[in-house]
Amino acid sequence: MNLKSKLPNRFQKYASFGIFPKLILLPFALGFIGLIVLVRPFVVIKFFKVNPWRIGHLLVEVEVARLNALEASNTKKHFVIYYVPERRVANQYALEIWRRELPTVSQSWGWTLYTIASKFRTLPLTLPITTIDHLNLFQKYPSTFMFNENEEKLGEDFLNSINCANKKFVCLMVRDSAYLETIRKDKSFEFYKYRDSNIDTYVLAAEALATRGYTVFRMGQVVKDPFRTSHPNIIDYATNGMRTEFLDLYLGSKCRFCISTGTGFDFIPYIFRRPVMYVNIIAFDEALISRPFLIYPKTYRSLETQKNLNLQELLTRNIVHVNHAPELDDFNIAICDLSAEEILDASLEMAERVEGFFTRTSEYEFAVNRTNSLFQRHSSLLIDRRFNKLQGEIASCFFNRYPRFLD
Repeated sequence: MNLKSKLPNRFQKYASFGIFPKLILLPFALGFIGLIVLVRPFVVIKFFKVNPWRIGHLLVEVEVARLNALEASNTKKHFVIYYVPERRVANQYALEIWRRELPTVSQSWGWTLYTIASKFRTLPLTLPITTIDHLNLFQKYPSTFMFNENEEKLGEDFLNSINCANKKFVCLMVRDSAYLETIRKDKSFEFYKYRDSNIDTYVLAAEALATRGYTVFRMGQVVKDPFRTSHPNIIDYATNGMRTEFLDLYLGSKCRFCISTGTGFDFIPYIFRRPVMYVNIIAFDEALISRPFLIYPKTYRSLETQKNLNLQELLTRNIVHVNHAPELDDFNIAICDLSAEEILDASLEMAERVEGFFTRTSEYEFAVNRTNSLFQRHSSLLIDRRFNKLQGEIASCFFNRYPRFLD
């Protein structure tokens, strides 16, 4: 029997939102919150809201929350309860691993607890939701997202099955519009168009890395185009039927390094403390300030002067922080994608850094210091004043190609 249909019309809309179960649970939730307040002198208990619908948020936001609680426990015991909303999940396997490791609440009980806790202002009972590691705890603690013994074996068996037992492989993640258009058919994502790239321009770099001895996995859940190469050490994992939610996590956790254009996937190697390089990226300030990534950004050309903007201009006009097309169009600029040769140079530099062959010249050290100095002068762009030194670096080959970028 459909009980909702038996209710008066004015109550049916409330039933659709699950109001009645929440009202029933309200006194119990209030009592539970009261108990949390009472025990606060001995242990701090807080709630954290998990965002499950995008893989980057699902992984990094929870990892940051866990590490912040771990660090805070050095002075007083902290305990976090994780509220998981009932909504589409980007990677169900990742969520199940978190559930295995963490105390979680969901459905009406979780919603009621978190809603009440979030109303407290003078006595905060919720943790902030952020992908930014403000305290640099990723460098202090190992990853808290862990596979069990069976999962480790499952991943190793897969690598053995494709003759990649030495685990010398690279994950290549190139953003296009297909994923968001697939999961949200009711919404236009045209405003993200400048974040997309042409996968064909990555063939040259992938083949060079493959020749260098790496297996290259082209990653992705839903992609527009296949990866057009016949090199035996390049695997179009996104289109050849291999892809699973578990392997997304496992490959991201074990790769020698990841090359990405700035998507949720690259947060998988990030939480496992694997090296990450961003290429063809816009709005690169956050990654440069707060993450130890190597970056080769897109270039910005003034439509008025037909010259590339330098870093000083990008910072002064706050262009470096913008990634939405309508706002970028207002600046009267063109966003220029990298050539295949630029992506090749950047990828080989990343390989040299990981392999320990990269030479830091005095000219490059000057460029790194100059970049840091320019960001410090525009402190309003800094995410947190505790970042008194940039965590990431712009690639040396970028400065070689664009020597006027730091003018």
